Amino acid sequence: MKDIVEKILREEERAGKILQDAKEEADHIVKDAKKEKETIISQAINEADDFSCKQKEELEKKFLSEKEKVLKETKNETLAIRDRKEKDVSEISRKVLSQIITIKN
Repeated sequence: MKDIVEKILREEERAGKILQDAKEEADHIVKDAKKEKETIISQAINEADDFSCKQKEELEKKFLSEKEKVLKETKNETLAIRDRKEKDVSEISRKVLSQIITIKN
């Protein structure tokens, strides 16, 4: 009977050791999983930041390009209007001068 009790105690001790090893391994797996989760989250955040920075730069370039295009078109339109008005003023001045000369004669 004593042998049976000792055998049971050894089995309980062995089972306790197996259980303790399993708990330690589970803790280690959980710890590694948490580290991996943090790494993945950090990488995702960094990639999102990089992507948003690139998008911002591309949009700024596009905006500046469109702004320059609009400014150039506006400048060209303004110069064309000015040229037309200068021609109109010159034509009107010529007609007025011609009328003045005609009236004096």
